[in-house]
Amino acid sequence: MTQSVLQHLLQQLQQAQQQQRPATYRQLLEQLDLPAPKMQSLARVLEQLAVHDVQQGWPMRSVLVISQTSLKLPRQGFFDFLVEQKILAQMSETQQQSWYQHELARVYAFSYPGEKLCFGGNGEPSSVTG
Repeated sequence: MTQSVLQHLLQQLQQAQQQQRPATYRQLLEQLDLPAPKMQSLARVLEQLAVHDVQQGWPMRSVLVISQTSLKLPRQGFFDFLVEQKILAQMSETQQQSWYQHELARVYAFSYPGEKLCFGGNGEPSSVTG
């Protein structure tokens, strides 16, 4: 994942936050120059960003990316990842919807500090202020 792709993703998420309108995976796949397989690359960087945000004590910007399904939620794999990372407990679909709405409201209300994220060779994010 190049730094320019990550910065473009963060710009897209910031725009979605400001407009208070989530982006779809499809929109981001079309806008970002991701390595193949593109969906897996996007999912991986969104998961890493979620972990980074949680470590910072911030709402998860990754919830700004949703599936085009009628549920309008992140993909199930995102919830599974959060459970694996012990960020969330296993939840029913109804609980996921409730949690998502709460987290989305937190994202909309939060002011993220200006930072540049770097995903190092180990795949873990680190912050570079500036």
